[in-house]
Amino acid sequence: MNHDNYYPFETTPLPYSIDALNPYISEYTLYFHHDKHYKGYVDKLNALLKKSPTMQNVPLEALTKMSDKDVSTNAGGVYNHELYFSSLTPDYKAPSEKMSGLIQNSFGSEKEMWNELVSAGMDLTGSGFVWLGANPNGELEVVVTENQDTPDLDKFSPLLNIDVWEHAYYLDRQNLRRDYLTAVQNIINWENAEKMLNASSDRISG
Repeated sequence: MNHDNYYPFETTPLPYSIDALNPYISEYTLYFHHDKHYKGYVDKLNALLKKSPTMQNVPLEALTKMSDKDVSTNAGGVYNHELYFSSLTPDYKAPSEKMSGLIQNSFGSEKEMWNELVSAGMDLTGSGFVWLGANPNGELEVVVTENQDTPDLDKFSPLLNIDVWEHAYYLDRQNLRRDYLTAVQNIINWENAEKMLNASSDRISG
């Protein structure tokens, strides 16, 4: 995921094959999610910025906080989806010793962390994302954002997120959001999360 990309934005290809996340997420869901929903945000953001040359040199992260709601919503749609797809992997590996220690210090155990992530996803009314990230104290915490909003990226460094819009799971699981949140645990890309963590010290302000 590139935090410094600028207009014109391109749809980032999936880092795995379209059927690689079976049986947790089907290729049917992944196709519509990546090639239709995510690409739609990329196309809309480019169309908006084409008409606004002054914003064409603004990086994606900053665009997510613009006062122009159309721009911030579509920039959020790009940012959030790019992190989401890179937060998943067909080659699951348990969190490293470093990450496990941080999880234990922050939540007590990986089970408690997942309980909090799933509860946050279930408590979200409507659409949005659940995030795991680091705060300025170096602790992990769970944050929820609605629709295509992003967290305060000056005070929260995302490590991974989980899309809880219905299009992320409805074709596979209909209204069973909890089943989806439980299934995603099997395909989290902890290696990417740790890369994000290692890069976060330069991005978080106290």
